[in-house]
Amino acid sequence: MPDIILCRVELLDESVLTIDLNKKAFGHHLLEEIFRHVSVRERDYFGLQFENDKGLKEWLDGLKPIKKQLKDAPHSFKFKVKFYAGSPDDLQDEATRYLFCLQLRKDLMNGLLPCPVDTAALLASLAVQSEFGEYDPAEHDESYLESFSMLDNEPLEFVERVSKLHVTHAKMLPTDADLLFLRESSKLSFFGIHFYDTLLDKKDHRGKVGISHDGISVFEGDLPLINMKLLHKWHNVAEVYFNRKKLGISVASEDAALLGAGRSETFIFRFERESLCKLVWKCIVEHHTFFRRNKPDELPKESLFNRTLSHRYRYGRSGRTQKQVIDAAYLPDGTKKPEMDFKRTASLTRQHFRVAAPRYSSTSLHMRPKMARDASPSPRKLASHASSSSSLAASSAASNGTPSPVSTPSPPSDVEGHVSLNTVQI
Repeated sequence: MPDIILCRVELLDESVLTIDLNKKAFGHHLLEEIFRHVSVRERDYFGLQFENDKGLKEWLDGLKPIKKQLKDAPHSFKFKVKFYAGSPDDLQDEATRYLFCLQLRKDLMNGLLPCPVDTAALLASLAVQSEFGEYDPAEHDESYLESFSMLDNEPLEFVERVSKLHVTHAKMLPTDADLLFLRESSKLSFFGIHFYDTLLDKKDHRGKVGISHDGISVFEGDLPLINMKLLHKWHNVAEVYFNRKKLGISVASEDAALLGAGRSETFIFRFERESLCKLVWKCIVEHHTFFRRNKPDELPKESLFNRTLSHRYRYGRSGRTQKQVIDAAYLPDGTKKPEMDFKRTASLTRQHFRVAAPRYSSTSLHMRPKMARDASPSPRKLASHASSSSSLAASSAASNGTPSPVSTPSPPSDVEGHVSLNTVQI
């Protein structure tokens, strides 16, 4: 049908949701359909990722038409965690924590979250406790973990170790297993980091720029053998801009006296493609806004005078900040709102059935059979909204593999995208 676009979305439990939308539908229409089937209240941590026509993985923009963002049909997306909360205590609902666990299990499996074998075994045993419940010798024979994978090419010794650890989690509720899983995962060095390939200096030394809840990191090498060179905390990042293949990040010094009042260091990164440079710039702006702002900027109404500012991206109506998400979980008197009902899904075998979507679309859902366990409410203490004041000083070493700082208090006049972040900090 010419007036319909077909969207295929892989969910975190590896089920597949197929949705038919009007060809003029915007990104938020598809997100609304997804959240009809994914019972989660803290929606702003999640997003839909797709591969664009340049081969880059990009996040679906809710304020733009789908057809303008992804031209090839059928349109394939992956429902994923977009903003990794730095502390599991910031996640107020059990459903959100469970989805985070599913995402981190995928990150471990795909090598995006390297960790020691001991930690991997502990995390795997907690995931087993969450999915299978308490170990029962009558139900869980020697082969009960054959279909449950946590690492790529797991040796038999690893599986046996996971089974032994599973026994030690007696009387641990699934929700407690999820919380412990998240706490152990958040201690890993590369937790919640989005990596992008970059050229670190004029000698074309390759490295990676990492963007996370902490700030902007600079790495040498490639996963899993990778070394962090710099970490710029969000409260030190003053502004970010890009000009074609170059990205500039102005960082205020911990000791303002080192550079003088109002001065900052600017680190320049080069990328092989202009589209990748713009993608990294947008990711930085989104993360800074989500984790550092009380609320996002209001989007200006489109007019003949501001249509040309196509690169002045604003994280506005497309989402709330983390502070707004946490605040929304509580009533004005400080009482926590009741959590949404959800059921855990065993994510290993498939069955298929149809589900009708009442608005915007017709929907089919490929769902895995569930090990039904009703979620029990687990009230959590409200986490502090204040950002940590601790940070690492921005190093200005000029050694190979480290971007050289240049004294550039303001960006070039011909930059394509520019956001002054120091004007929007909490």
